[in-house]
Amino acid sequence: SSVERASSVLNGNTKLYGANNALDTENESNSWYSDGQADGNTEHSYIVDFHRDVKIKSISLLFQGGFVSEECQFYAGRRKMDKNLSTPVAWTEIEDAYIEPENTNKLQDFDMEEVSNQDDLKCHAIKLVFHSSTDFYGRVVLYKIMVHGEENVEKY
Repeated sequence: SSVERASSVLNGNTKLYGANNALDTENESNSWYSDGQADGNTEHSYIVDFHRDVKIKSISLLFQGGFVSEECQFYAGRRKMDKNLSTPVAWTEIEDAYIEPENTNKLQDFDMEEVSNQDDLKCHAIKLVFHSSTDFYGRVVLYKIMVHGEENVEKY
């Protein structure tokens, strides 16, 4: 089971717009809806903690058109070897992970095969940092996030 967190939720309403909604594969209308700012200058993050060792192969994102992040930074997070779930995650930016979503309502797939250091994709958690939304107020609406990979049996 995974745990998700987001940097903001529209009007603080986690039931309607919380981060867990983007991982809900049963209800297509659920979404994570970030808060915005009057000047549109926002940065939002979305974290998925897998609570186990995984190796990321690809990420699929489904945004609401008009509320899409045009630029996204991808981070992989690892815990120390003790696997204590309360141990903070150390984040590494995967600089050559190409995640630049288009302003569309279609599911978009981002393959991680081109990442030069594949060992960086072995992690316990991922973090997506969204910049420069297509929305005037900087809001992001994410209907679905799917992380594809495998349980990592190799220890890093």
